[in-house]
Amino acid sequence: MSTGGRTGSGGVVGSGGQAALGGATSSGGAKVTGGATSSGGQAASGGAISSGGAKVTGGATSSGGQAASGGAISSGGAKVTGGATGSGGQAASGGAIGSGGTAGVGGATGDGCPSGGAVVTNVTINNTGPWNDTTGKHIQAHGGGLIKVCDTWYWFGEDKTLNTNGTGNFHAISCYASKDLVTWEHRNSVVTTSTDPVLNNVNLIIERPKVIYNASTKLYVMWAHWDMESCSGVSGGYCDSEAVVFTSPTVDGNYQYVNHFKPGGNGSRDCTLWQEPDGTAYFVSTGGTNGAGNFTDTEVYELSSDYLTVKKTTKIWTANGMVEAYAFWKYNGNYYGVCSGQTGWAPNQARYLTSTGSITGPWNTNFSYLGTNGSTWNSQPTYVIPIVGSQTTTYIYASDIWNSSNLSLSTYLWLPFTFDGTKWTLTNSAQWSINLATGVVN
Repeated sequence: MSTGGRTGSGGVVGSGGQAALGGATSSGGAKVTGGATSSGGQAASGGAISSGGAKVTGGATSSGGQAASGGAISSGGAKVTGGATGSGGQAASGGAIGSGGTAGVGGATGDGCPSGGAVVTNVTINNTGPWNDTTGKHIQAHGGGLIKVCDTWYWFGEDKTLNTNGTGNFHAISCYASKDLVTWEHRNSVVTTSTDPVLNNVNLIIERPKVIYNASTKLYVMWAHWDMESCSGVSGGYCDSEAVVFTSPTVDGNYQYVNHFKPGGNGSRDCTLWQEPDGTAYFVSTGGTNGAGNFTDTEVYELSSDYLTVKKTTKIWTANGMVEAYAFWKYNGNYYGVCSGQTGWAPNQARYLTSTGSITGPWNTNFSYLGTNGSTWNSQPTYVIPIVGSQTTTYIYASDIWNSSNLSLSTYLWLPFTFDGTKWTLTNSAQWSINLATGVVN
């Protein structure tokens, strides 16, 4: 929640930091060719695919491609041809590595990733039903971001289970895991009010957690927005406007509190992380104030080599103030940054800018708008997921649909970007399918 009361966004570990999908083959497991099982672990009509890893040996096919919670089985059903595990199953050998990616980090053995397991190809994203995890509970990963390690995506976000009255105070940061972007297993509440005494504060706000891996320190590093919601004379109740840092030696382990502070001495609210292929990392946030106390600038902070502090500040987008909800991606050498306006919990139309130089700019000064209505289908961007396949790279606009009266019921909208050589566009779709091995949207 940024100026006016709406949460900001994270961004993308784009061409540098997150291993992209490439459909890494398994070295001893089965191949899933028709999509994903339901996130609740429902049985297909020809046999069961358990969300906890039960083995199907007869190649069960669902009768009609039943939609999953938070995704769907592609038409015709998901066929498992020989010993595929369910969510949380074995990692594929080698993993798929995107440009500058981090496959194999965090304790993997051998060539970087464990061997065996199933390879998922065609999956369907379902934007209409509930987004549930493998236990049937609503996914609580709001304002989130993703990182791919070996063949598994990890989705971090705000747990709003207890935020039923519209307040945004902190309770926990969740971590979910998936091999297909559809079937999500809740792995851990990686940061809670018990993580450190400083977090046990009823007024605390922690938003937009993003995680990248530091190959030098062998630590996963999380940055987020830190604030307090009870103060006088501050728009939206944001008293501190700082950043907070956590670390963990494992991607889904218990993260340790490092520090909270104003990066470069500046106020900081909506935020995200960006990592280049050479390991250089950046923290991007809404900062600066005008006479009314609104945050109107955007700063890019180059991080120290351990990713725990900032060492250089570049101000961007100063002429395009009052934006939040950042997410970045890189395509054909150009950088793109999507964001929203600051309209509280109410949605507005997403927009993006372009930089032909670097994440620090120079950025063009005119926003291009996305979507065909004024609210981007009631969504706010939070992350851009790069699907790097054998034939093409598809970028997924991952966003939140906020329920301002009961934040625990807020849900999600994921859509593929399309590019005509000049501009990026979004088209709303209740369901859409993608081949994770090729990167082609079906």
